[in-house]
Amino acid sequence: MKEVVKGWLMEEGILKAEVPDDNAEWHFLVEFPQSSNQMNDVLKLKDRDIVLVVSGIVLSEEHYKALHSLPTDKKRALIHRWKMDLLFRSAEFRMIPNAENVRQIEFQVPIYVEELTKPELMRALREIFKCKLYIIWSVNYEFEKRKDLDAMYL
Repeated sequence: MKEVVKGWLMEEGILKAEVPDDNAEWHFLVEFPQSSNQMNDVLKLKDRDIVLVVSGIVLSEEHYKALHSLPTDKKRALIHRWKMDLLFRSAEFRMIPNAENVRQIEFQVPIYVEELTKPELMRALREIFKCKLYIIWSVNYEFEKRKDLDAMYL
């Protein structure tokens, strides 16, 4: 299975490296989409029949400060909207360290070994990319507006 998956990733031109990992039978670092600088991990867990496609997004210092400087009700509403919207995606997500103090969001799509095909793997990578884009675009939209509002009061 490792060599098959590695072959798919190489065919697509997205394999960046093989990663040593004591918790995985194999672990690849993947750039998806190609030449995007968006890194993902594709790994087969030890003693489990699951391949995980994992990636995340870390808020920049500027966006982290902007998010956490919002009035509490506005911050909670924005994070709640993210949670509700992401709930209906096929990727699983978790907010780190928690939803009250979000610094990063991790996404993962588990694929059972019986379901692992090249189209399923590519679908999982696309799904995670869409989730990351959602957060990136949402943060940029929210805080570009805020900058405009702040400029009005300078």
